[in-house]
Amino acid sequence: MSRALAWFSCGAASTVAAKLAIEKYGDACEVCYCWTLPTEHPDNTRFLQDVEKWLRRPVKILKSSRFATVDDVFETRRYLAGIKGAPCTVEMKKMPRLEYQYEDDIHIFGYTADEESRMKRFNETYLDVKTDWILKERGLTKADCFGILKFAGIALPVMYGLGFRNNNCLGCVKASSPAYWAKIRQHFPDVFQRRVEQSHKFGARLVRVQGKRVFLDELPEGPFHDKGENITCGPDCGVENA
Repeated sequence: MSRALAWFSCGAASTVAAKLAIEKYGDACEVCYCWTLPTEHPDNTRFLQDVEKWLRRPVKILKSSRFATVDDVFETRRYLAGIKGAPCTVEMKKMPRLEYQYEDDIHIFGYTADEESRMKRFNETYLDVKTDWILKERGLTKADCFGILKFAGIALPVMYGLGFRNNNCLGCVKASSPAYWAKIRQHFPDVFQRRVEQSHKFGARLVRVQGKRVFLDELPEGPFHDKGENITCGPDCGVENA
């Protein structure tokens, strides 16, 4: 029997997708997490442990064979991000997935019912990958996934409570929103400063202010009225404005 691989990312949607996949595929389902925890909010360790208890099975950790952290990728590749995404996603998530998967595996990702464009792009890009868009099948949005976790008694990751739309690595280099980087500067000044230094070192103007790309230390004080970005960190690495 084919394996069903549910790709957990410490986000609400991928968590609910994993729960539904276990209910659907039983013992054939493995819940996998590509390791970027050292670069994520410390609360994600608590969240992962809570999720394992809820799923009643361990989350399988997959690590890069080349890099220990996202910052290792930046320093080695000497590149942060561009229009085609970021090398951290390729090295820390895509490569471990490709090394682990079999041809006949069924893949479950946390794409919600209102993200059909992401699903379409994935299917057009990865013609040989079998997918089960399980959240779409149930008509579940991200808000629905938040509600399911709250009903289960699982506290949402801290990043959501701080106003971030996604629970990605701190200081995600794919972000260009002034509001996103202003929140990083406010809540995680050490991370912000590290990205400032890296952006100058590698010539990356990460933030867009009034339509112009600037370095992070050129970001003015707010308030900023953009909603931030729906930053994807998965097989369709990139940014979807919403």
